[in-house]
Amino acid sequence: LMAAKTTTTASMQINLNSSDPLPTVTPFSASNADSYNKKGSVTVFDRQGNAHDMSVYFVKTGDNNWQVYTQDSSDPNSIAKTATTLEFNANGTLVDGAMANNIATGAINGAD
Repeated sequence: LMAAKTTTTASMQINLNSSDPLPTVTPFSASNADSYNKKGSVTVFDRQGNAHDMSVYFVKTGDNNWQVYTQDSSDPNSIAKTATTLEFNANGTLVDGAMANNIATGAINGAD
């Protein structure tokens, strides 16, 4: 048997439409779909090998600017304390491509 291993990296593909309007509700709340533009999910594993759906929320904050929040779907209190900001050039590429590789996450089932 293999030892359980916590997820340390994950990937997803999502299209963020530059013409999306700003959310009608602020601040962001995972329980209010009017406070974010897009939601995706990725399966991650805690240190005991249990699978969790990590919800990923995208909030448009201005022209070519988005904030990304994450939450373990099984724990409504696990929202990442700090949003990750993504800024895009006019041509649709990330100003700082490394930011897409460093999305802040909350704890998974009480484990970082």
